[in-house]
Amino acid sequence: MTRIGVVRHKVEDFPGWRQKFDERMQIRKSNGWSGHELYYDEGRKEAYVVHTVHDEKLDVAREHMEKFKAMGKRTEMKPSGNPDHSIVPRGEKIESVKH
Repeated sequence: MTRIGVVRHKVEDFPGWRQKFDERMQIRKSNGWSGHELYYDEGRKEAYVVHTVHDEKLDVAREHMEKFKAMGKRTEMKPSGNPDHSIVPRGEKIESVKH
């Protein structure tokens, strides 16, 4: 496993954001992602996702991340807003998932 990136989302409504996040699981898997660690900082109202990828899918996942970053704010990801990439996670670790 290789950790490839940390994404920060401004999240006022964590349950609503979490539902959208979970709905996109299959999309992440199809683009090479093999799992994630999820953190939430209640005080800052921020979710942090540390994405992981299998080594043989690293190029596919990097390409997916670059496309995602280039698109900026995505309508279907509301209420997460514009995600910030490549930072250190804060808050309580919610889960660690491996596929």
